[in-house]
Parts: sequence; C-alpha cells; structure tokens
Amino acid sequence: MQRKVEKRTIENLLLLSLFTIVLLVTPYSSIDPINLSKMSALGVLSFILFTLTLKNLRSWNISKNRILISLCILFVLQLFFILAFSGRNLVENFYGVFGRNTGILTYLSFVIMLFVSAVMASQFIISRFILIFLIVGVILIAYGLIQNFGHEPFPYSYTYGNKVIGTFGNPNFHSAFMGILGALAFATTLNIEFSKIIRIISGLIFLMSIFSINSTNSWQGFFNLVAGMGVAGILLAHKRGWRKLGYSFTIIGILTAGLIGLGLLNQGPLANIISKASLTARRFYWEAAQKMLFDHPLTGVGLDGFGDWFRRSRSAEAFEFNASLTSDTAHSVPLDIAAGGGFPLLLIYLGLLSLTLYSIVKVVRRGTNLSFGFISISSAWFSYQAQSLISINQIALGFIGWTLSGLIIGYASLENSEVEMEAVKKTFKGSVKRKNSLTFTSFITPIIGLILGCLISLPPFIASNRFYEGLKTSDARVVIEKAYAKPLDPRRLMIAVNILERNKFYKESLQMTKYTSQEFSDLYEVWTTLRSLTNASDVDKSKALKELLRLDPNFKP
Repeated sequence: MQRKVEKRTIENLLLLSLFTIVLLVTPYSSIDPINLSKMSALGVLSFILFTLTLKNLRSWNISKNRILISLCILFVLQLFFILAFSGRNLVENFYGVFGRNTGILTYLSFVIMLFVSAVMASQFIISRFILIFLIVGVILIAYGLIQNFGHEPFPYSYTYGNKVIGTFGNPNFHSAFMGILGALAFATTLNIEFSKIIRIISGLIFLMSIFSINSTNSWQGFFNLVAGMGVAGILLAHKRGWRKLGYSFTIIGILTAGLIGLGLLNQGPLANIISKASLTARRFYWEAAQKMLFDHPLTGVGLDGFGDWFRRSRSAEAFEFNASLTSDTAHSVPLDIAAGGGFPLLLIYLGLLSLTLYSIVKVVRRGTNLSFGFISISSAWFSYQAQSLISINQIALGFIGWTLSGLIIGYASLENSEVEMEAVKKTFKGSVKRKNSLTFTSFITPIIGLILGCLISLPPFIASNRFYEGLKTSDARVVIEKAYAKPLDPRRLMIAVNILERNKFYKESLQMTKYTSQEFSDLYEVWTTLRSLTNASDVDKSKALKELLRLDPNFKP
C-alpha cells in the first residue's frame, strides 16, 4: 500500500507540474510575470519529484534504461562543468537572463522531469497526461479568445503587435503551444480507447487550436501542427497494419522536411515562399551561434550567454543587414544549447533526442504496445521538436518537450504495458499485509526535496518581488536597497539606474552603474548607459567606449 500511495503521489505531482508550469503567471508580483515564476515553480517541483522518484526506483527496470541514465548523468555533469569553466557570471549562468531564465537550473530541472517521466511511464499515466494537457489547452484557448477581443485582465505592457500571448508572454509561443495541442488533439480524436465524448471534445479542441494559431498571426504554430499531424498519420498507418502506406508517408515527410529546411536557409524551391525578414534575421542568429560553438567548443559561452556574445560573433553581412539587430537567443533550441554549452552538451542533447526517436521506432516495430495514447504523445513530441528547430526554448514549452521525451522512452522500455500494469497491481496487493501506513522516510523525503527546491529556485523570484514592491513606494532609498538584493539581476539594476537618473539622483545612478559593470562586464547595455550618465567623467566614458568596442568590434561611436 505504501508504494502504491507513493507512486500515485508522484504521478499526481507530475500532472500538477504540467498544469502549474504552463498556466502560472504572476502579473502583480514580479517585473517578469512570465518566465521567472515558471522557472521557480519548475525548480521546486522538479526537486520534490526527484527525491520521491529516487526512493521508488526499485520497481523500475534500471538495466533496460542504462543509456538514458548515462545520458542524464552526463548532461548534468556538463552543466556544472559549464558553470565552473565557461567564464560567465555565475548568477546569469545558473538562473539565466531576464525574460528567458533558461540557465543551468532550468535545464537541470528539464533533465529531472525527463527522468521522472521515464520512471513513471505507463499506459495509465500517458492517458492522464493527455487529459490534463487537453484541459490546459481548453483554458488557454479561452484565455486567448479573451485577449483577442481586447479584454486582457492583467496589466501587461505589450512589446508585440499581437496581444494573444496566452500565459507565454509572446504570440509566437502561444502559437507554438496551440500547434502542439492541435497535434495531440488530432491524434486523440482518432483514439478508440477513449470514450466518444472525449473524442468529440478533442475534435473541437483541434479546430479551436487552428483558430487560435490564426489569431496570433504567427505561422510557426501551423508549421509544428502539420508536423505533428503528419507523424500521427504515419503511426496510425502502422497501428492499422498498413505498413507500406506508413513507410510511404514517412518518405514523403522526410522529403517535405528537407525542402522546408532548405527553404529556411533560403535554398531550394520553397525559398521564396518561406523566406522573409524574420527568417533572414534567424539565419544571422544561427550563424552567430555556430561561431560561438566553434570558438568555445568545450563549454560554449555559458547558458543564456548568447546575448552577451552576439555582437562579437555576428557576421559582417549581419551588421550590414541591420547594425542594431541583436538577440539574447539563437532562435533554435539545439543551437542555443550548442552556443551555451559547447559540443559536449549538444551531443548529449542530441543523444537524448535520438533515444526518444529510437524508442518510438522500437514501439512501432514491436507493435504490441503501439497504443493510441502513445501515438498522441509521439505526435505532440514531434510537434514540439519541429518548433524547437526554429524558435526559442520557452520554459513551459521546454517542460512539455522534455516530459514527453521521458514518457516515450520509459514507455518503450516496458515489455508490455498491460503486463506492466498488472505487475504493479500485484506488487501493491502483496504489500498491503506488510505495510499499510506511510513511514517516516516517506514523509520526510518530499520535505527534503521541497526545502532544497525552495532554497535553490525561489531566491530570484523573491528578490524580484521585493524590487517590484519597492517601485511602488517611489522612495529612492527603497528602490536602491531592493535593486541590490541577492541574487543580483542586471536588468533589475538597470531599471533602477534609469529611475534614479530620471529623478536626478545622479550620484546614486553612477554608483549603481559602475557596480553593475563590475558584476556583469559583458552586458552591453551597462556600458552604453555609463556613457550617457550626467555625472559620468571623461575617464568613465573612455572606459565605456573601450568596453563597447570589445563587445562589438563593429561599434562606431
């Protein structure tokens, strides 16, 4: 009974994580109401799940998952190698930059979620994951409609032309989520294992996801929706025993993907259709990421360090295209990982993707475990991977992608899902006589995970919240005190500098700018600000100019 309760607790907490991380926003508590809160929640939940899962590994077939375990361990070791030797500011390396927060903590949490999902994978948990995903999707469809009609309940300041941002802070991310949702709903509609009402609802969700993508004016949702639907069609053909049709669809899909890939690179017959200004900018980001990778092959430039290095790594063509063009991400998850973590992290990441793909092929070839639920999550996984090639690793989307990988890998390691479920039931039944109450260890384990998760993940959110509250006071002393709160955030410091300068606290703004430049010397903004401050001396401006030339060889005073 004890093991049954613990297993159900892990399953419920994993599903709660999906609900929480995707939907959580804190518009009245932080200067970043989207990513910072998601990172903190992801960190806390992942540590709790990790401690619980470690205690329940006895029922998991470790011998069949040695490759997965090895890849996860290597990924984590490389993360800490990057933290120690990349030369990047430790705080930004660990927590990531403002507005992204895809630093070491986030990727560590992703690996944990993948591992936990693999351990817990079963037909039962996959079915529940799909249902929770659809529920979350319905909530976001409704929220997107509210935003589309101009009735946003939260005081967001929009930096994009479109207000349909969901709980992701960007219409492109909302579009991508709807593409994943649409792929999942499409496959679920075909799932005869679900009741008729659920299939009808799934069909409606699929249609509404298409409308939601269209409302964002972002094409990438359609891109990854089609990718997911294509995979659903291929797997369904294999499920029905139509092998030749399945192989034909696979070949067509590979050829289509190749043509689209060439089009993104402004090559091939689809170049004129696909190419546009935003994709041109993406190509420059991709080129810069490749340069960072080859210039720093072992550690990269540090996670979330792309923005600090872009100007130093961009090509002359990129500068001529738009001298003011900049970005804090490569707009491609694999290239972001490559630029931030070097060849080792990239290769391990590709190893995890390859293992996931192999697991799908393994289930298809075996046939007995190719359930409709597995088809649904595989379609959603391919949909996520399609958007990840051309977009940013937003925390909620990344959580979905890594968790789906874990479910797929773990499910493929089962000999037979029905046998596995019966074995679990027998194990629980046999243990009732031995233990019918939770032990002290069972109680203390999640408490340890909670404490560790809070101590590691919450400090940046707490500091941001205190600064946010300090801004409301309009008291310069309070603003200064809260801006210096640990862990430091250069964005928070620069906001305070601008406030102090506008209110003629020239001495304080200069002092804070110099402090920021010492802590975050690769931050381009701090040096441009130093040159513009009222109390900046000629020596200060000369030093700022020297640093700007270091950070941007093309800089022209």
